[in-house]
Amino acid sequence: MAVSVSIRPRSPRQDDSAILQLIRDEIIPYSYLYSLQDAPTQDELRKRLDLGATYSAVFPSTSKPYGFVHAVAQGHLLYVDLLAVLPSCRKRGAGRLLMENAESYGIAVGCQEALLFVDEGNDAARRFYEKLGYRVTGFSDRVRCYEMRKPFSGFGVLGMSRRTRRG
Repeated sequence: MAVSVSIRPRSPRQDDSAILQLIRDEIIPYSYLYSLQDAPTQDELRKRLDLGATYSAVFPSTSKPYGFVHAVAQGHLLYVDLLAVLPSCRKRGAGRLLMENAESYGIAVGCQEALLFVDEGNDAARRFYEKLGYRVTGFSDRVRCYEMRKPFSGFGVLGMSRRTRRG
């Protein structure tokens, strides 16, 4: 099935059900911090999504999300909090475009660097982020995650458009 990549800002009423399902199916099972039994509630997750910026990758025909990214600007740092794409829709550019939207948001609000964490054992995600310019800068034994960072220096509007044209 061909998937057209259409990215837009999150619409809570339209998107939250699908986003919460993605978190439940594609993020929580791989987390060392949470299990499905002690994961944040849907209300807690909705409040978390209300902070910062959330972008949805949606099917053009239905506007139903098949992926999303959530990021929060904290001073000069953009914290990429959550990213998930349905397995059947991966490797088609949605993850890259979601990250580009999150990074553009961060640059627009004055962030100089992005930070994210990748669960230990999630080598595919680590490779994905490395292709986007992120580098491992540490490991947290407490949460069993790699810390990855990407500086935004040199990525003004011109830098972003050059990257977008290549993709």
